[in-house]
Amino acid sequence: MGIGGNMKNNKRGWKVVFVIIACFVVSAIYDAFTVRDIVAPAHPLFISIFILIADLMILLGAYCYAFNKYLISSKLFWLVVIVFFFIVNGIAVIYELVNNQIGYEVYDMITMAAFYLCFSFLLATPTIMHLKNMNKVQ
Repeated sequence: MGIGGNMKNNKRGWKVVFVIIACFVVSAIYDAFTVRDIVAPAHPLFISIFILIADLMILLGAYCYAFNKYLISSKLFWLVVIVFFFIVNGIAVIYELVNNQIGYEVYDMITMAAFYLCFSFLLATPTIMHLKNMNKVQ
Protein backbone atom coordinates (compact mmCIF):
# COMPACT_ATOMS: atom_id res chain seq x y z
CA MET A 1 0.00 0.00 0.00
CA GLY A 2 2.87 2.43 0.74
CA ILE A 3 2.90 5.83 2.34
CA GLY A 4 -0.42 7.62 2.15
CA GLY A 5 -2.54 4.53 1.45
CA ASN A 6 -5.97 5.36 0.03
CA MET A 7 -5.37 9.10 0.39
CA LYS A 8 -2.77 9.02 -2.39
CA ASN A 9 -5.23 10.28 -5.02
CA ASN A 10 -7.58 12.09 -2.60
CA LYS A 11 -6.22 15.64 -2.58
CA ARG A 12 -9.10 16.85 -0.39
CA GLY A 13 -7.84 14.62 2.41
CA TRP A 14 -4.32 15.98 1.98
CA LYS A 15 -5.67 19.53 2.12
CA VAL A 16 -7.18 18.67 5.51
CA VAL A 17 -3.82 17.21 6.57
CA PHE A 18 -2.14 20.45 5.44
CA VAL A 19 -4.52 22.50 7.61
CA ILE A 20 -3.82 20.24 10.60
CA ILE A 21 -0.05 20.56 10.09
CA ALA A 22 -0.44 24.34 9.72
CA CYS A 23 -2.31 24.43 13.05
CA PHE A 24 0.51 22.48 14.70
CA VAL A 25 3.15 24.83 13.28
CA VAL A 26 1.25 27.98 14.28
CA SER A 27 0.69 26.52 17.74
CA ALA A 28 4.40 25.72 18.08
CA ILE A 29 5.39 29.24 17.01
CA TYR A 30 2.90 30.81 19.43
CA ASP A 31 4.08 28.50 22.20
CA ALA A 32 7.72 29.40 21.54
CA PHE A 33 7.03 33.08 22.17
CA THR A 34 4.68 32.74 25.13
CA VAL A 35 6.10 29.86 27.18
CA ARG A 36 7.45 30.73 30.63
CA ASP A 37 11.12 30.20 31.41
CA ILE A 38 10.37 27.48 33.93
CA VAL A 39 8.96 25.20 31.21
CA ALA A 40 11.16 26.47 28.36
CA PRO A 41 12.90 23.90 26.15
CA ALA A 42 16.19 22.48 27.36
CA HIS A 43 17.93 23.04 24.02
CA PRO A 44 19.78 26.22 22.97
CA LEU A 45 18.23 29.05 20.97
CA PHE A 46 19.86 28.05 17.68
CA ILE A 47 18.16 24.63 17.88
CA SER A 48 14.81 26.43 18.34
CA ILE A 49 15.55 28.52 15.25
CA PHE A 50 16.46 25.40 13.26
CA ILE A 51 13.24 23.72 14.43
CA LEU A 52 11.25 26.75 13.27
CA ILE A 53 12.93 26.65 9.84
CA ALA A 54 12.42 22.89 9.53
CA ASP A 55 8.75 23.14 10.55
CA LEU A 56 8.11 25.90 8.01
CA MET A 57 9.82 23.91 5.25
CA ILE A 58 7.78 20.80 6.10
CA LEU A 59 4.65 22.98 6.05
CA LEU A 60 5.66 24.27 2.60
CA GLY A 61 6.14 20.68 1.42
CA ALA A 62 2.69 19.75 2.74
CA TYR A 63 1.22 22.73 0.90
CA CYS A 64 2.97 21.77 -2.33
CA TYR A 65 1.68 18.21 -2.13
CA ALA A 66 -1.88 19.06 -1.06
CA PHE A 67 -2.37 21.72 -3.73
CA ASN A 68 -0.20 20.07 -6.42
CA LYS A 69 2.26 22.99 -6.58
CA TYR A 70 5.91 22.78 -7.54
CA LEU A 71 7.23 25.99 -6.00
CA ILE A 72 10.70 24.50 -5.58
CA SER A 73 11.40 21.87 -8.20
CA SER A 74 14.68 20.56 -6.80
CA LYS A 75 14.44 16.98 -5.52
CA LEU A 76 17.71 17.48 -3.64
CA PHE A 77 16.22 20.47 -1.79
CA TRP A 78 13.24 18.45 -0.55
CA LEU A 79 15.44 15.52 0.40
CA VAL A 80 17.65 17.88 2.43
CA VAL A 81 14.53 19.40 4.06
CA ILE A 82 13.26 15.98 5.14
CA VAL A 83 16.65 14.89 6.50
CA PHE A 84 17.15 18.28 8.20
CA PHE A 85 13.70 18.01 9.82
CA PHE A 86 14.44 14.62 11.37
CA ILE A 87 17.98 15.56 12.45
CA VAL A 88 16.92 18.80 14.14
CA ASN A 89 13.98 17.17 15.91
CA GLY A 90 16.18 14.26 16.96
CA ILE A 91 18.74 16.67 18.41
CA ALA A 92 15.97 18.49 20.30
CA VAL A 93 14.77 15.20 21.83
CA ILE A 94 18.34 14.27 22.78
CA TYR A 95 18.84 17.66 24.46
CA GLU A 96 15.58 17.19 26.36
CA LEU A 97 16.48 13.71 27.55
CA VAL A 98 20.09 14.52 28.45
CA ASN A 99 19.37 17.81 30.23
CA ASN A 100 16.37 16.46 32.14
CA GLN A 101 17.59 12.93 32.77
CA ILE A 102 16.95 13.20 36.51
CA GLY A 103 13.19 13.46 35.95
CA TYR A 104 12.88 10.59 33.45
CA GLU A 105 13.12 6.84 33.78
CA VAL A 106 14.70 4.92 30.89
CA TYR A 107 11.36 3.59 29.66
CA ASP A 108 9.98 7.16 29.73
CA MET A 109 12.86 8.29 27.54
CA ILE A 110 12.36 5.44 25.07
CA THR A 111 8.60 5.99 24.92
CA MET A 112 8.96 9.73 24.44
CA ALA A 113 11.59 9.33 21.72
CA ALA A 114 9.48 6.73 19.87
CA PHE A 115 6.35 8.88 20.08
CA TYR A 116 8.27 11.94 18.89
CA LEU A 117 9.73 10.00 15.96
CA CYS A 118 6.29 8.70 14.93
CA PHE A 119 4.74 12.17 15.21
CA SER A 120 7.60 13.67 13.19
CA PHE A 121 7.10 11.02 10.51
CA LEU A 122 3.39 11.87 10.29
CA LEU A 123 4.23 15.56 9.88
CA ALA A 124 6.80 14.79 7.17
CA THR A 125 4.61 12.36 5.21
CA PRO A 126 3.13 14.96 2.79
CA THR A 127 6.62 16.27 2.01
CA ILE A 128 7.84 12.72 1.39
CA MET A 129 4.86 12.18 -0.92
CA HIS A 130 5.67 15.46 -2.71
CA LEU A 131 9.22 14.22 -3.28
CA LYS A 132 7.85 10.95 -4.69
CA ASN A 133 5.54 12.93 -7.00
CA MET A 134 8.51 14.91 -8.26
CA ASN A 135 10.20 11.65 -9.23
CA LYS A 136 7.16 10.77 -11.36
CA VAL A 137 6.92 14.21 -12.99
CA GLN A 138 10.57 14.59 -13.96
